[in-house]
Amino acid sequence: MAGAVILAGGESRRLGQPKALLDFNGKTLIEVMLEKLNDSFREITIVTDKPELYYNLPVRITGDLLQDQGKSPLRGIHAGLSASELPYQFIVACDMPFILPSLINYMGCYLTGFDAVVPCNGNYYQPLHAYYSRNCIAVIEEQISKGEYKVTEFYSHLNIHYISGDEITRYDPEEWSFFNVNTWADYEKALNYFTAKQNMG
Repeated sequence: MAGAVILAGGESRRLGQPKALLDFNGKTLIEVMLEKLNDSFREITIVTDKPELYYNLPVRITGDLLQDQGKSPLRGIHAGLSASELPYQFIVACDMPFILPSLINYMGCYLTGFDAVVPCNGNYYQPLHAYYSRNCIAVIEEQISKGEYKVTEFYSHLNIHYISGDEITRYDPEEWSFFNVNTWADYEKALNYFTAKQNMG
């Protein structure tokens, strides 16, 4: 019923190199993520404008279809949904090494009847750790045609099931699932946590 899409189209300006290829104890960040996603999804797609970086991985690779529009994760979501006939895709950013299959699978229980399933703790949405249906394709195209590129802007046009803070913390009390590696300080923090978890078995 669902596949997974990893968005790897960011420019990583603060890091100066592709986030997805950062080393995590001998594996790239994206390989760490793929291992976790493989537990839940048989079909995984990477959306990127640098496909040559990922040809060695057992995934489908696609690029943005809306090339003449402003760069935005919305373009990546659109491309990922368009690349597959599956009705739903779990969309995630490429710099989130601590995603949890248990939380992802729990979210997947609410797909039927909704256009999206999105974690929302208080006023904080997690639009790049969310399920979207192919119903979103036309809505995204309409929004982008208006020059509106914020992901959450099109939520008002969708039937969304929100995963509450209480539900999130049941699986991930410290919400490491949503941790992004945006800077070298983030990378050091993530690597330290990753190593500590590995040592704990």
